[in-house]
Amino acid sequence: MRKPFYGWIIVGVSFLIGVTEVGVFQNILSLFMKPMAQDFGWSRAAFTGAIAVGSLCGGLISPFVGPILDRYGPRMVAFWGIVVFSMGLSALMFVRHLWQLYLFFGVCRMISVGMLSLVVTVSVSNWFVRQRGRALGITWIGERVGSALLPVLIQFLILAYGWRMAWGALGVVVFLMSGIPTLLFLRRRPEDMGLFPDGAAPVSADKKTEGPANVDERREGPVEAPEPVWTREQATHTRAFWVLTLLTCLIPFLQAGINFHVYPFMTDQGFSQKTAVWVLSTMAAFGALGSVTWGMLADKVRIQSLLAVNAFGSGLIFLLFFWMVSFKPADGFGVGIVFFLAAIHGLLHGGRNTVISVIWAVFFGRTALGSIYGFSIPFKSAANACGPIFAAICFDLSGSYAFPFYLFVAIFLISGAISIRMKPPQQLRRKL
Repeated sequence: MRKPFYGWIIVGVSFLIGVTEVGVFQNILSLFMKPMAQDFGWSRAAFTGAIAVGSLCGGLISPFVGPILDRYGPRMVAFWGIVVFSMGLSALMFVRHLWQLYLFFGVCRMISVGMLSLVVTVSVSNWFVRQRGRALGITWIGERVGSALLPVLIQFLILAYGWRMAWGALGVVVFLMSGIPTLLFLRRRPEDMGLFPDGAAPVSADKKTEGPANVDERREGPVEAPEPVWTREQATHTRAFWVLTLLTCLIPFLQAGINFHVYPFMTDQGFSQKTAVWVLSTMAAFGALGSVTWGMLADKVRIQSLLAVNAFGSGLIFLLFFWMVSFKPADGFGVGIVFFLAAIHGLLHGGRNTVISVIWAVFFGRTALGSIYGFSIPFKSAANACGPIFAAICFDLSGSYAFPFYLFVAIFLISGAISIRMKPPQQLRRKL
């Protein structure tokens, strides 16, 4: 019997990193916004600025992290990143001034955006080719599980023990859940262990012996086309790189703005805190299903068309969700529709990270994926930082989320139009 492919252990570790990485996502910070803002008198825009600072700093370090991942692998990078990440979360329990929030949360967000998200994408993409969509889909379930469970845990801790204890507990959970598994099990590439991507077994020329031959030898299983090989310098000179970078910026701008402000938007409209938290958890739970579903589709369907369908659907569903919450339904049927729309939104949202990750690997291959994808992250991080703070400023000025939310819908539709017309880089097309 052949041993189980080690790549699935990589998926499991990356899954756990995704769960704990949620600790600095917008929907988690939004739970702390009202109690901390009330204690210190901070505005929503000022509070949201911590996300912007961390995202921008993460973008600055990612171009340097990517080449390190390509050359030395993710294990020690991820481990020490998680150590700093967990210490920063725990330090937030001692915050008394706004600059301290920016410092501690900013460092955590920097590690998440500029290091851990890159580790997850590069690690899994390095271990899979034919099953890359499925593997990344399972990996990104981690974020959805974290987004479903952590808000409930954090809300309970805030109500029972206060927001300071909630920050401290979150830091401990992060280290125990992902720090130790990362140190023990994360590895660079299958070739380093005498393996091939997807678990295919190498076969020697005379078909009589098996072993860790070099990657040019034949292997078991169908291979549809040669894997593309790009350097960062080559990739950044293609139109496909910049179109994909544009999409990688637009979608996080929307996701960050929506994730952070759904909770305060719902409570502003009269929904209870408990209901708003359960809506966030519903989005995340169905996002887990969406992550796997869209990942499996990514292995079979033209990836650009898949992203276009996701973007168009997301825009329409979020528009309906905004209208329904604004309608303030008081009966069980109306609230049920809100939860139904939240579930559909989660299905679509859960698939976007998977599809985007697959596109980068499909277009530019595994060889320098960390360097190439990492070069785009400063732009992505800037957009991610702008989404929440843009919506917060609009709310502070107008007292309403109508303008930013309608703009988010329009950008979803524009992203869909760009996606469907996007073409892979020319070198890849010549190989095919």
